Amino acid sequence: MKCVYNEVVSLLAHMDDQDKGKIALRIAFIAETKLAIVLTVLLEKLQKDEQSRVDIYCALEKVLQQDTQGLERRLLEKIITLASNHMRETQEATNELKVAASNTLVTLARCYFNDVMCELLYCLELPEEFIFVTLGNLSSAYALECIPFVGMILNVMISMLELVKDSRMRQAFCGVLEKCSRAVNGYFTNWGKCPFPRMGESQFCNAILPLYCHVTSNWLICEELELKQAIIKALGPMMSLLLHRKEPQNPIFKEISWLLEQYKEEMDVLHVTKLRCRS
Repeated sequence: MKCVYNEVVSLLAHMDDQDKGKIALRIAFIAETKLAIVLTVLLEKLQKDEQSRVDIYCALEKVLQQDTQGLERRLLEKIITLASNHMRETQEATNELKVAASNTLVTLARCYFNDVMCELLYCLELPEEFIFVTLGNLSSAYALECIPFVGMILNVMISMLELVKDSRMRQAFCGVLEKCSRAVNGYFTNWGKCPFPRMGESQFCNAILPLYCHVTSNWLICEELELKQAIIKALGPMMSLLLHRKEPQNPIFKEISWLLEQYKEEMDVLHVTKLRCRS
């Protein structure tokens, strides 16, 4: 046991001057038979070695890509807590560290989806860019698994609309809207594959409509190109979802002509808009 511990420590110490990918793979290989020891070392280093956290997350993510069913509860909770804290740090954490922590949670969700989702929902009480980013990526990677949580996610997002003010936050917010809407649209055509009872179309439409109305009424006047693109990417799947409403659809699509005119010089955005607006 001590030999394994020391080997992992030694490998991590050399990640700065050697092929990081190969070292991460070597650590993952050791974890196939010594998972608890490897994770213990990685978690200790994440807490102590501030300069190498991104590299350590790289190794941790490789380890978590294998079957980790049966992981000790204390280790699971420690991974979730550390990654959640690192991606929400506002002072010293770099975007690179936040991305690494976020990616680790998405990978961990392959075997522990409910645990990761519960942490994100808990953190969603206040708007934070990388909580939105991680929720969006989770909704994309595990679309059908997300369905029982979509209503709760959207309702919380409705309650914080007035708090989402800066451009980057709004981009991430729109990313969640886009990917949750895509997940629901996929669910409508694949609901028979889901192990849980069928959920009605109206509950999803009722949850997404206030968000759609707010985005189209308040955010479309923005000047930032990246935010405009994020909004358009979200509007397509949201409109597709709202087509399932029983009420008249004209109010939902009244902005389309204006949108096409606004973005006619942005060919990628225009292409997305045209594709999503076909009915």
